Amino acid sequence: MVSHESLALLTDLSQLTMAQAYFNDHKTERATFSLFIRSYPLNRGFFISAGLHDVLKFLENFALDEPALDYLSMQNLLRMTF
Repeated sequence: MVSHESLALLTDLSQLTMAQAYFNDHKTERATFSLFIRSYPLNRGFFISAGLHDVLKFLENFALDEPALDYLSMQNLLRMTF
C-alpha cells in the first residue's frame, strides 16, 4: 500500500530515473540544480518568484519513505538497495 503522506511520489518520473542512474553509478555526493526559464514571453523582461522558502524547506526534507520505495520497486521504477 502506498503512503499518501509521501509527497515525494509527486516527483517527476524523469527525476526518479536520474536518481536511479546516479545511485547505480555510486554518485551520492551533494548536487546542485538550477532554476531557469527557457524563453521569456513577448514584452516580458522579468519574472517574480514566490513561495521559494516553502519549496526549499520541502526539498531540505525530501525523502522517499519505506512504503513509497516499496511502491516504486513494485512498479519497476526504482531499485535502491543498501
